[in-house]
Amino acid sequence: MKCLFCGSDINKNLKINEIFSLNKINPNYICNLCRSQVIPLAGRNNCSRCFKPNSGRICDDCLIWEEKYHIINCHHALFEYNQFIHSYFKLYKRYGDVLLARLFYQDIMQWSSLHHFDVVTYIPASPSHLLERGFDPVYELYSEVFDLKKLLIKADADKPQAQKNRLERLQTPQTFSARPEIRTIPKDKSILILDDIYTTGRTLMYAREIFLAQNLHNVTTFSLSR
Repeated sequence: MKCLFCGSDINKNLKINEIFSLNKINPNYICNLCRSQVIPLAGRNNCSRCFKPNSGRICDDCLIWEEKYHIINCHHALFEYNQFIHSYFKLYKRYGDVLLARLFYQDIMQWSSLHHFDVVTYIPASPSHLLERGFDPVYELYSEVFDLKKLLIKADADKPQAQKNRLERLQTPQTFSARPEIRTIPKDKSILILDDIYTTGRTLMYAREIFLAQNLHNVTTFSLSR
C-alpha cells in the first residue's frame, strides 16, 4: 500500500497478536515519514474545553463563548494545526484530491471506538462549495467511520472562512438552518457534530445553536485539527 499523501510505500509489519486476532485491522493510509510531521493533541496541556494546544487552562476563546453566549464548550480534536495539516487540506479541499479523505482513517476510527454518541452529524458544504468541488469534504472525511445523519443546511457565506481573519470569523453571521429530521431526535440523545478544522469555534458554535433551539443540549463537537 502507498501513502495517500506522498506516494511512498507503507510497510505494515504485523505483530503476532494482530496476525492471530479475530478483530478487524484498520487499514493505514499514511506513511511513517508523513506521520512524523503530524502533531497529536492527546496527552498535552491543552484547553480542557476545546483542545487549544498548550493553553494550560481554559482558553480565552472558550471564556468568550461562556460569557457572551452562555455556552460551555465541549470539543475534541486530534492534531495541532501546522504546515503539514495546512498542506493536507490545501490538496484535499482546494485541489479536490478526494482520496485524501482516507489519510487519517485509522486515527479517526480509533477515536470513534473510544467515544459513543447516539446521533452523529456534520458541518455540510454550502451549495456553491459543493458545486465547485463536486464533493462534500467534511462528509467524505468521516463517512467511512460514522453513520452520518444530515441534519444541517448551510447557506452560502460572503466569502470562505479560510479567507477571513480572526475578527471576521468571529463576526460571521449565522449561516445554518435545521433540516426537518432534527425535530425527530429525542431530547435525551447525545449528539456529535463533526468538522474538519477548529479555528475560533464560530462555525461549530452556530451549528450547536441550531440544536439548542430544538432543546437538544447534550452536544459535543469534534474536528480533525485544532
